[in-house]
Amino acid sequence: MKRFSLRVLLLFAAVSLFALPQVVRAQDVVRIPLSDVSDTAKFYKLDVDGTTVKYFLIKAPDGTVRSALDACDVCYPEKKGYKQAGEFMICVNCGQKFHVSRVGLVKGGCNPHPLPNSVQGSDVVINKSDLALGVKYFK
Repeated sequence: MKRFSLRVLLLFAAVSLFALPQVVRAQDVVRIPLSDVSDTAKFYKLDVDGTTVKYFLIKAPDGTVRSALDACDVCYPEKKGYKQAGEFMICVNCGQKFHVSRVGLVKGGCNPHPLPNSVQGSDVVINKSDLALGVKYFK
């Protein structure tokens, strides 16, 4: 019994350490608490008809919330996405850097593919239909 209790405790501790940010999925939108958005990119996933669509949110230096798919128009077939280095998002495949102030505004090339969002009260809201348009980048 002690072994079982210890395993349960360890499992609970491990799950708590790696908990994903809270995301509320209403029927047509995804709501993410505005308090979860900072100048550090947070990555999210949503299953759209069996395809996992990956995206991220970040707060730009001007305080606006920026969102984009974790893919671009050029390197998406490699499925490597982006990583953050300071105020830049870097394509993991080709190494190009993009200042966070460009995220969600500039599209094409290796820029993170823009994902529209709106701030409604204390939430960032993303339409699931916009995420569904990104399925082609993750198949």
